[in-house]
Amino acid sequence: MKKIIFSMLIGSFIIAPLIILAEYDDTIQYLQNQAQNAWITQALAAAEVENINLDYLNPNTSDLMTAVKNTLALAAVESEDYQSLESLLITINSNFNSGQLGSTDLLNDDFWGLMALASINQTDDVVLLKDFILAHQNSDGGWSWSVSGASDSNDTAAAIMALVDGGLDNSSPEIVNALNYLHSVQNEDGGFGYDQFSDSDGASTAWIIAALNKLNMAVNTWQIGENNPLIFMDSLKRVDGSFAWLPADEDGSPLVTAYALLSLSGRTYPVNYIILENGSTPVGVDLRIEGLDQTICLASDLEAQTVLDLLAVGSQVCNFEYEAIETEYGMYVTMIDGLEAEGINGWHYWVNWQTGMVSVDNYQLEAGDSVLWGYGGLTVYPGRVEANLNDNNLTVSASYFDGQNWLAWPQAEVHVGSAIYTADNNGQVNVTLETEGVYPVWAEQTELYIRSNKVYITIGQGISNTVDLSVNIENGGHHGGDVIAFNVDQTNINFGILNPGQSAETILVLSNTGNVNIYIEASVLGDDPFSSHTILNQELWENYNLSLPVSLSDAVNVSLSIPDDFAGQGQKNGQLIFWATAN
Repeated sequence: MKKIIFSMLIGSFIIAPLIILAEYDDTIQYLQNQAQNAWITQALAAAEVENINLDYLNPNTSDLMTAVKNTLALAAVESEDYQSLESLLITINSNFNSGQLGSTDLLNDDFWGLMALASINQTDDVVLLKDFILAHQNSDGGWSWSVSGASDSNDTAAAIMALVDGGLDNSSPEIVNALNYLHSVQNEDGGFGYDQFSDSDGASTAWIIAALNKLNMAVNTWQIGENNPLIFMDSLKRVDGSFAWLPADEDGSPLVTAYALLSLSGRTYPVNYIILENGSTPVGVDLRIEGLDQTICLASDLEAQTVLDLLAVGSQVCNFEYEAIETEYGMYVTMIDGLEAEGINGWHYWVNWQTGMVSVDNYQLEAGDSVLWGYGGLTVYPGRVEANLNDNNLTVSASYFDGQNWLAWPQAEVHVGSAIYTADNNGQVNVTLETEGVYPVWAEQTELYIRSNKVYITIGQGISNTVDLSVNIENGGHHGGDVIAFNVDQTNINFGILNPGQSAETILVLSNTGNVNIYIEASVLGDDPFSSHTILNQELWENYNLSLPVSLSDAVNVSLSIPDDFAGQGQKNGQLIFWATAN
């Protein structure tokens, strides 16, 4: 069976179409009716659809692969939202480690990261990534998703597309060897499976077609008997316009359909290439504060000159108190949100993962910096998690930064939704997720390591309810058997007209209308200020969760506070999404 790594991304340049797009109007309509994501965006852009819905896209994500996918999606639609692109680029660049992106154990983040950088004309680090990828080509000509894994067709196709962006072509020995590997795993039905032992599937075959498109190779010449990849893909199309994963599947898959539409349109990854202008609007500074028991503050695009200024701004945005004293070395922060320095334990700060070597009032911040605060002893390290999803099999990699390199975080306490796992000595946890929903993933605070970032993993279409959010900001001089079901009593919240420094709130009621107890979490998408300043029950929306028994209801206080220094104005919109899983 095909294993999909959701952290991969899509894009491409124009090649002579393999199909007449009018024949795929039903496929386009099918995708437009699905929950939108970066894969679907790229497919619709490849089919030259206009006015593509990008409401799902979060430019302020701290997760590498989400930033990569979002970058490819914005490039695909030839976006001029340079502020969002700059923010995503900062996240990507902050994940460079020893000449490669993200985890040194993974390759798929380097394939798609290289393509994302190429799609926005950021080529300074492409040679490093290309060399890292080439260094890990297997002896059979293929690549794996990891540096030590056996070759598979999916990652070999991705590597080919990335290496073409790195300057290789059809005559390069590495590409020739990779194509030979792909020939060796082609099945008699003309399609491709995940590896040489797998039956053909639509996702694998579509990605290989996309790679051949990038090399300007005729797909229909990859013939086995009377069959070729195009004939196999045609056998997977269903009456509703979707494409199935396997020939025996009755229903199509949105993900496979996205891959199919893009590749059968004659396109590849990246879909389009744009130039990220140097004069684009600069972004502000991001802030995350991790207490011993929970995240105290998570905010983005704040305006501040120094680390101490940023703490003051953050205290208003996230509603916490702090104390700082004057010392002979400068200002020293002694307390944040009631947690005071004591003995050898105290507050530490990092800027772009580097330990602050000067006092908080003397560290001058630059646009795009990311500041992390954590509490601990004399030696304490910032942590992070990365997540890769293959089918429903989730691999979480926990690591910590020692000042120079990202190293495995052994025995990390890894949270996946409401479950807790212990990482192995390589900092990894493998989990099979069977229930649809959104799973927050993070590694917990310990004596030696600061709590990691949170990433969100979506399984299936999910059981969700969405509340549309809107506000008008005036800135005229003032700064199976079991049934999971629930109801939200409002579908729209309009916070009216607010000025910087003002706030508004309302109450929602969630009711469990199914026959099992449920666990509810929330996501907020859309414009700033919603993505950074929406509060649920006096907590940042990322920390909200609720266990709701059968037939019971619970009220949720939803508030929005506009910071004093908020620079934007006009109508802002967002979405508040509640996800429920069986508890």
